[in-house]
Amino acid sequence: MSWIFGGEQPGRRTPHPIDLDEVKPWTRTPGSASGPEPADDRETAKGRSWVDKCLRWCAAEFGEQAVRREFALPTAEFLPADLATLTGRHQRARILELVDSVGAVMGADTWHVDLRLSAAGALDQRGGKRRTVGRYHRADGRDVIELDLEYAGRPAGLAALIAHELGHLRLISEGRLRASWPAADEEKLTDLVTVYLGMGVLTANAAYSYATARRGFSVLPMGDLSGRTLNGEAPDDPVHQLGYLTPDQFAHALARCARLRGEPDPAWARHLEPGIRAAVRRALTEGEEQPGVSGR
Repeated sequence: MSWIFGGEQPGRRTPHPIDLDEVKPWTRTPGSASGPEPADDRETAKGRSWVDKCLRWCAAEFGEQAVRREFALPTAEFLPADLATLTGRHQRARILELVDSVGAVMGADTWHVDLRLSAAGALDQRGGKRRTVGRYHRADGRDVIELDLEYAGRPAGLAALIAHELGHLRLISEGRLRASWPAADEEKLTDLVTVYLGMGVLTANAAYSYATARRGFSVLPMGDLSGRTLNGEAPDDPVHQLGYLTPDQFAHALARCARLRGEPDPAWARHLEPGIRAAVRRALTEGEEQPGVSGR
């Protein structure tokens, strides 16, 4: 059974006003649990060069000061307690507060967002190995964000999901996608916008974490450990990651942002998953990112 909450947005606080229309889902896509699969240096360099180009685009589009605002961190001060213990209007109200909090970090106007919450799996009508857990679109002049309540029990993952959808809002609703972007590049750009606008610690962590699709529980990888190593999964069991940028690209983007912020040893890096954190620190100490993000 599925349900969708819509309509009035009770108890909202007014964020600071900010001066995208087809559906833009964020999906869980098959990927490696402990970082990207081995790739040759040319492909890695190509991916990082794309990130550099898009960061320059972000600086021109959102301003150079935007990246210097305080980064959101996965702490109790920012994230609500386990939302899965709440139901109905109480749960909805707390998720709305999280939408507003993420919006405040990213400079997004969330006052007119129509939030719709669906039961676990209800957003996904395609099946297969790809799973839709969030979606942004516009309807009747309003920004609509749909979220899968599977993530109510994982506030950090839910915040990352919200950040991606608000990235779409800042790109589409504010008319910033003036040039034609291939669909895959547009989704990756949206992930990159979350980094530039202060949510990169949470979205990078979400990209690096994964859930095993057939075991009913989650494992956060440490170093080279994978779900297959820990759970005895067969090689063809699907492993999923959140987001569109690879962990290496997230690490590269975070290191670039740290340099733009004048942070040679950023305090926020200790909140990153170990592999991402190791790659960011290596990039900052060596001056150039090296392939791979697996921590040891």
